[in-house]
Parts: sequence; C-alpha cells; structure tokens
Amino acid sequence: MLLKIVKEFIQNIENYKVYNLILVTTVAFIILMINSFYYIKEQFKELTEQKKVLLLKSMEHELKTWLSERITNIENSAKFINEIYDDEDKFKAFSTTFMRKNKSFDALELLVPGRYLYVNDIKFDDYVEHYTTSYGKRRYYKDSNEELWYLNLKWYKDTKKDMKTTIETMREHGYFHVRTINICTPVERNNEFKGVYCGIIKADSLFNRIKSLQIPKSSYYMIIDKNGEILANNSDFKLKKIKDMFTEKFTSNLTGSIHFDDSIITVEKFDDFGWYIVVGINEDDIEDEATRVFLKHAALIFIFFTIFIIVINGSYTFLHARANTKRIEYEKMLEYGSRMSEVGELVSAINHQLRQPLNSLALIISNTFKLSSNKSLDKKTLESNLKLSKKSIAIMDKTINIFRNFYRSDSAISEFYLKNTINNVLQVMHTNISQKNITVDMYNENIKNLKIISMENFVQQILLVLLQNAVDAIEPMNSLKDLDKRKIEIRFEVHEKFVYVDVIDFGCGVKKGVEKNIFSALHKSDKQQGFGMGLFFAKKLANKKLMGDISLLKNSNPTIFRFTVRKICKV
Repeated sequence: MLLKIVKEFIQNIENYKVYNLILVTTVAFIILMINSFYYIKEQFKELTEQKKVLLLKSMEHELKTWLSERITNIENSAKFINEIYDDEDKFKAFSTTFMRKNKSFDALELLVPGRYLYVNDIKFDDYVEHYTTSYGKRRYYKDSNEELWYLNLKWYKDTKKDMKTTIETMREHGYFHVRTINICTPVERNNEFKGVYCGIIKADSLFNRIKSLQIPKSSYYMIIDKNGEILANNSDFKLKKIKDMFTEKFTSNLTGSIHFDDSIITVEKFDDFGWYIVVGINEDDIEDEATRVFLKHAALIFIFFTIFIIVINGSYTFLHARANTKRIEYEKMLEYGSRMSEVGELVSAINHQLRQPLNSLALIISNTFKLSSNKSLDKKTLESNLKLSKKSIAIMDKTINIFRNFYRSDSAISEFYLKNTINNVLQVMHTNISQKNITVDMYNENIKNLKIISMENFVQQILLVLLQNAVDAIEPMNSLKDLDKRKIEIRFEVHEKFVYVDVIDFGCGVKKGVEKNIFSALHKSDKQQGFGMGLFFAKKLANKKLMGDISLLKNSNPTIFRFTVRKICKV
C-alpha cells in the first residue's frame, strides 16, 4: 500500500509543485506575521519611549508655566498686602475682589502671627480673642497656648525662614478638607517679617490641567512633591511601590532613567520647587495595543492572502485541467499516428502473408480448369485439388483472424495461453522478419502450458512493439558481416504473481543518455518510418490496462527490454 502511494506521488509530482509553492508561501507568511508582530511591538515601545520623553518635557513646561503664573500673581498681589495686612476690612474687600476677578486660586490665605488667620474674607482664627471658626461656628480655645499651632506648619516655617516664595503641599486643608497646594510668600514691612500670604490651589486642579496634554493610554505619570507626597497621577499602576521609593529616597537626586520592577521610569526634578515628575510605560498595555494593531492588520492581510491563494489555486486547477485536456488530445493524436504507422506495417505484412496461399489457390484453380477443358480431370485429381484449395483458404482465414484480433477495441479479460499469443505475434511479423534475414529463438519451456488471465489484444500489441523495436535495431547491421547478431531471443521468468518476458536483440542498442527518456511522450526514435511513440504507448498500456510494466534492463550488447505481465489481471 505504501509503495503504491509513493509510486502515485512520484508519477504525479508535477501536480504537487504548485501546492508545495502554496505551502512554502503560507509558512513564509506565518513567519512574516510573527516577525511583524515583534517588529510592531518594538516599534510601539520605541514610539512610546519617545512619547514618554515628549510627555515629560510637555508636563514640565506646562507645570512650570502654570505655577510661574500663580507665583507671579501671588507675589504681585503681596506688594499690596504688605500695605494693608493690619487692616482687616481692607484685606476682606481685596480678597473678595481678587477671587471674583482672578480664577488662578481656589482661596487666598493670610496669617499674621498674634492677630488672625483669614481664608478669603472669613476669619479662620482670631489670636487676640482666642477663638476659631474652622468648624462652622465660633469656638474658643481651651488653652491659650493653642494659638501657637501655626508655628509647626511647614509652609509657614519655610516661608518665614527663607523669606521668599515657597510651594508646599497640605494633605488636608483645614478649610477645604482636601489636599491643597499652597503658594506662599512672606508679608513684610520695612524688611521686617509680619506674616505669610498664600494662594490656595486644590490638588485636583493640577490633575485637570495635565489631562489636557493627551497622555498615551500605555503611559502613566505621577507628580510628587519634595516630601514624597503624590500630588497627581493618572493611574494606580505601581503607585504604592513608586510612592514608597520616593518616601525612602526623596532627599536623593532621583533624576533620569531608573530601572524599576523590570521596567524603566523616567524622573525629572523641578529644581525651583523640589517636585518630581515620574513618567513610565505599562508594558502590558503596550503589548495589548501592539497585539490589537497587529491582529487588525494581520486579519486584513490574511483575508487578502486567502483570496490570493484561492485565486492561485483556482487558476492552477483551471489551467491544469485545460493542459491535461490538451495533453490527452495530444496523446490521442500521437497514439492514432503511431497506430496508423503500425497498421500500415500490418497491412504490408497481411499482403505478404496472404500472397502465398492466394498464389497457390490460383494455380490449383487454373490447373483444375485446364484438366477439365482437356477432359482429363479425374475424380481423384479433383478431390486432391479441392483439399489443397481448402487448406490455402484455411491458412488465409487463420491469418485474417490473427490480424483482426490485434486492434480490437474490446478490453475484456479472458484466459489464454501466453505461448499461443506470442506465436500469433510472430506469425504476423513472419514475412517482415524473414525478408530482413532475422531469426527468432523462443525459449518456451517455462510457458509451454502457462495460462494467464488478462487482456490478450493488449498483450499482443505490447509484444508487437517490443519485437518491432528489436527488428528496427538489427536492420541497419550488415547482413553478411554480422550474421550471428541478426537474431532476437525471447526468454521467460515465471514467478508467483508475474511473468517476465525479456525481448533480447544484438542490434545497435540504445544510446547513453537516451535510456532515461526512452519511454517519454517527447522521445522520438531515429526511425525514418513511424512516429517513435511505440514504447511510450506500450508502457502506458502495460501500466494502466494490465497493471504491469515495461523497462530497459540493458541498453546494448545485448539490448534487453522486459515486459512484466500479471498472471491474473484484476483491473
């Protein structure tokens, strides 16, 4: 079974070439897609890294601009506060007007030690009368020392100490009860510290400001103050770990690219404020985004590739079917031409085979008429002439039957003696072989009583081609000089399932390099008569009709063709 599959594959190797091409193209397509995926992924990483740097610079510029505007605003207004800080009514009026016209701050805050703390126009604490309104109603201090609470506030201490504008973060502002950013500047008169004036900004305002920068989905950012407090962020991704890192190391100069959890984050520091901007890439998001882009493009490419394969396969099937039809027509034409050539040879053979009995019959009839006219024809002579006539007619009938069986279209399987079949072929070729002074030796001991079940007419046609091929090989040789080589031998090997018929001649042989193509449809022999297609069709008949074969065992001295025929043909 395996041998049969291999044999069919080899016979149809031409049919598989296009499918091998399609297979190779498909594998190349898959490899290309895998390579494209990793290329797209790396390109995404590279572009995201570039965007990360641009984002960092954009955020830095945006924050500096945003904060600088407010610092300038608070410092300019502080010049007026220096003049009116001791007049509460003037400050309340200024605060009301400023907040109505200026949207840079959520509140203004003024702390004058020992006197008051105002938030906008509301007195938050009165340090003279020792009360506060931070809880919505006036409440008096239980301990007169409670008024010193502000001395521990970092924004107050740093501003008083440095005597310049500072930026501090409050986790929870006493008035807003949310995280705020305090931009504070000292209040002074005659170069003497009098208090602290602040612009209050809710931290959420900073986040809303940054959102307008269109940050990529795969990127995350954090704004961290100098105390390690996160002022704004767009994701909780690695939030706690990064916060812990800055809480532990915020006093260090954490800038540039930092390896963090198998990824890289970029840190930029605001030297003027002590803040940090942290920008990182969520690699899982990059891979997901790269995968989505890849799958989208791969799906389109796959659809076009599939259509391409279908078109190629359909075109190949159509062209192969048309070429096969043309090939069959061409083979039929060649077969017809080859058969016409062989029929011509058979007609010539019939002419020679029938001429002798016809001449004999004509002489007998002429002799009979002559004796009859002389009235010397007796009964005994008449009977003898009639018997001779009958014998000549029987010879002609046998010859006609032999030739008639050669080209029957009937492919019925029958049982016959192989020896008789070969003898019939030799009978057909007898005149041609005799005229060319060729002898035929058949060693028939092995097949004397051998019967096979097959298609006799096809067996005869194949044997005729092989014997005629041997005659053609011997014919050019010198009749006198090479007399011992002007012979054909037919030998047999009988096995369990097959009979091997070897046709051996000592003629000119088969040229080297030709034996590989001798059974090809494109091979043409050197004969002046015929089309050189006999061996091709003989092999085709042997393969497809008789489940046998024809092969060249030896190409010269002697040339041996082997015809393999099954004892029982089960086509």
